[in-house]
Amino acid sequence: MRDRPFSPEVNKAVSFIGDTLVLAQRAVLIVASSFITLLVFGAVLMRYIFHYPGMEVEELATLVAFWLYFTGAIHGSYERTHIKTELIHLFVKKPRAYALVKSLASLITFALACVMSYWGYSLFLWGIEKRGRSPVLMLPLVYAQSSIFVGAVFMALYFLVETVDNFRQALGRAPVSMPPGVE
Repeated sequence: MRDRPFSPEVNKAVSFIGDTLVLAQRAVLIVASSFITLLVFGAVLMRYIFHYPGMEVEELATLVAFWLYFTGAIHGSYERTHIKTELIHLFVKKPRAYALVKSLASLITFALACVMSYWGYSLFLWGIEKRGRSPVLMLPLVYAQSSIFVGAVFMALYFLVETVDNFRQALGRAPVSMPPGVE
């Protein structure tokens, strides 16, 4: 019985897709962070040097920040560095029992990410239907709202992989994937 459930070709294709997604995440994080930094610098110049309120800059920064926050959440889910509280290791000392508890926790996290995906999708559809616009620049709000849906879907995907890995470990098998930096 094989420990790896997929053929080398499938593993290679999945790795390529995964690597491409991670590269895209990092690019969005770098571009959005740089853009927001420039916007904040511009807002400071406009407000304190030119005495112009610059509401459009703050509005644009807020819309871009949505993508920054949710892409950061996606990347944290990928790296498995998302915020979590783990105290169970203080009480459960057997490795398989610990892996089982982690499996249950990751299953709950995955389920919550699926609920968030549904809510994000509903918000996205509502945004398209209502055609909301930002107050100053009149940009469609659906651009920012879509980040919630996209972020939740990708977080759910990464939480699913983590759940499968944890259940495999609880069953005494090797995980399908390991988080970055783990040999």
